[in-house]
Amino acid sequence: MKKKSVGIQKKVFLVLVVIVLFLSVLNLVKAKGLLIPEQQPVDVKNKIVDLQKLTLEQKIAQMVIAVGIKENYWPWRNMQLGGIHLFARQTENIFNNTIIDFQYQMSIPFFVTSDLEGCVSPFGFIRQFTPASEIDSVEKAFDKGVEEGRFLYRLGFNLNFAPVVDLKDDIWKCRSFPGNETEISKLAQAYLTGLQTQDVLGTAKHYPGKTLMVKDPHKYIVAAEIGKKDLYPYEYLAEKGEVKAIMVSHIITSGRIDSEGVPSVVSKKVLDDLRTHFNGLIVSDEIHMLGLKNYYGTLDEMYIAVFKAGNDVVLNFDKDPNEIYHMIQVIKDAVERGEIPETQIDASVTRILEAKGFSVE
Repeated sequence: MKKKSVGIQKKVFLVLVVIVLFLSVLNLVKAKGLLIPEQQPVDVKNKIVDLQKLTLEQKIAQMVIAVGIKENYWPWRNMQLGGIHLFARQTENIFNNTIIDFQYQMSIPFFVTSDLEGCVSPFGFIRQFTPASEIDSVEKAFDKGVEEGRFLYRLGFNLNFAPVVDLKDDIWKCRSFPGNETEISKLAQAYLTGLQTQDVLGTAKHYPGKTLMVKDPHKYIVAAEIGKKDLYPYEYLAEKGEVKAIMVSHIITSGRIDSEGVPSVVSKKVLDDLRTHFNGLIVSDEIHMLGLKNYYGTLDEMYIAVFKAGNDVVLNFDKDPNEIYHMIQVIKDAVERGEIPETQIDASVTRILEAKGFSVE
């Protein structure tokens, strides 16, 4: 009888061990985002996308750019995110191979983005570029754009978050072009022209200005008064048609642009005003910067505010794939209950797909 009892105890112990191992593996798989459901294939023919055949989740996912790390290779592909952002790597080959792997057999390719401003650069291990603060002629600005565009394109990038058109850089001391608002605007135009001859889209930032003249919004909730001169580069570039994307900052603004007490990136008033004279991509600055994140009590509130305001492209650099998936579900629910119009989502996705070279039906 005693032997039988011992045998039962061993079996129970083994069952418990198996259960613990199973739950451990399940938690690991879940943590890596491998339980996130894969979206249906996108039928693309002759570079034409039928928007009505995309699910709401697919459309929202196209609006998201996340960090491109190998651990999230499958979740980002399964969710069909709109883009990946790459930080520093040791060699050109690592950059290039990472991008090739992510883009492999994607019906709608990722935006592959960088912050190459020729200042603090993710390519510092590989090559040094002239800081924007040292560019003092249109010719040099154009050459800088061509050089950086050629370099990025060779590695597989297609969207650069540059140039900075803040009139002054009191934080980094090297990211803004020198001169007054007119001179900075002309240098930025020349840079964009050079960059985009290499099939890399440029981004003017940080709308509506003064982002590098106050406390660092990576760390603090900040505010600034915006004047006519701060807005001039954006108006100039939009009128010239060179700028394809504009990044909106987290600063709370007053003056010529009034964000009404909230960070600019979540102010529908600010983004609606920008949209009146700009039909390109409106890009949020990274949403986990404390200048935005600390403004909200919960992440869900912040997610809804960022999308509701009218950003086309949302930068979310949270490395947890489950959190990215959660954000998509939060926005999906907000659309389905009518808090965010689906027509607004459709308009953003149309702009994104067209920027990627597709026609949209």
